[in-house]
Amino acid sequence: MLTYPFLFPKICGHLVRRVNRFVVEVEVEGRIQEAYLANPGRLWELFLPGAELLLSPGLSKGRMPYTVLACLKVGRPVLLHTHLTNKVIRHLIEHGRLEAFRDYRVVREEPRFGRHRFDLLLEHNRTGAPYYLEVKSCTLFAGRVAMFPDAVTKRGSDHLYKLQEIANNGIQAGCLFAVMNPEADFFLPAYHIDPAFATAFREVKERVSVSAFALGFDPGFRAIDTIKPLRTPFEVLDSELQDGGAYLLIIKLENDKIITVGSLGPTCFEGGFYVYAGSAKRGLSQRVARHLRKRKQKRWHIDYLVAETGKITAVPVISGDDLECDLAGALQQVADRALQDFGSSDCRCRSHLFYFAADPLQNPRFIDLLQHFRILRLEQKIKGL
Repeated sequence: MLTYPFLFPKICGHLVRRVNRFVVEVEVEGRIQEAYLANPGRLWELFLPGAELLLSPGLSKGRMPYTVLACLKVGRPVLLHTHLTNKVIRHLIEHGRLEAFRDYRVVREEPRFGRHRFDLLLEHNRTGAPYYLEVKSCTLFAGRVAMFPDAVTKRGSDHLYKLQEIANNGIQAGCLFAVMNPEADFFLPAYHIDPAFATAFREVKERVSVSAFALGFDPGFRAIDTIKPLRTPFEVLDSELQDGGAYLLIIKLENDKIITVGSLGPTCFEGGFYVYAGSAKRGLSQRVARHLRKRKQKRWHIDYLVAETGKITAVPVISGDDLECDLAGALQQVADRALQDFGSSDCRCRSHLFYFAADPLQNPRFIDLLQHFRILRLEQKIKGL
């Protein structure tokens, strides 16, 4: 049984590919096998080809002989097993290592309140007052800033509003974000990824205790050896959270194709991946939703390409700053090539469409670009406020 501290056997492996939300293929000692992944997040910035993983031999001899525990990022383990995160937090509270919860003890795991289930039920040591606590594991970070979630989580938003309802009934309630990076100093809800969760986070903060802690493991990945409370710069959240900004469209084209593109005429598109940079100062969500529709009146160059392609992934970058041309310039540096004059008639950019022979989401340079515009860019805003 997997318990904390992590004194059970651990072995190293390397990521081959992600099969689905809960299954990955790993290479262990030259053999490729499947492993269970207790984390439904996207993990784009961690699950790059060949990523080094820490695994636990499976508890049974079934189809998946391994369980994924952590991923190494810059040599530091990032805990991925969300159920183990809850065990870590319980242990830290019980041993008085989280200052905000020094006066509490854990009395139950997965308590119910109405139809909702939360992670921990605490009890005040002196008064016996209950405290419902939800724990969220945060693996999305860059530089000194961490964000949650890394994928849309309606369940997460529902949890926050239910915690607010509990608090409105005079019962203490809180949400704790366990950030798996000891270098982090700031925490924000990931408004680029899930604006609804960020809105809920901001709306409940007066009634629900929201806290974040940066956690670091010892070199043997046995126990937490560093703990640091993080600050949430609400002033940055208030200024940035809006329905405007820039976006990228990642478009997959299965085979070579000649497509007639408005004023550009017949254009040869090589099979592979295309990334388009655009923006909308207002109505960003509607603009992105329009792009994702295959059937619509064609107004821009990108409409002609979208109508002929397969899978499309939208990557918004919410901000009041004008980032479209900066994104295009950054893509120019990491893409295989640009399509001259595509979607850039109203600016000085060479193009706003870029070709990648392989999936850009498996390209470390492209992931670094996303991390810069979505997270690292915020450090300067935090320092300036």
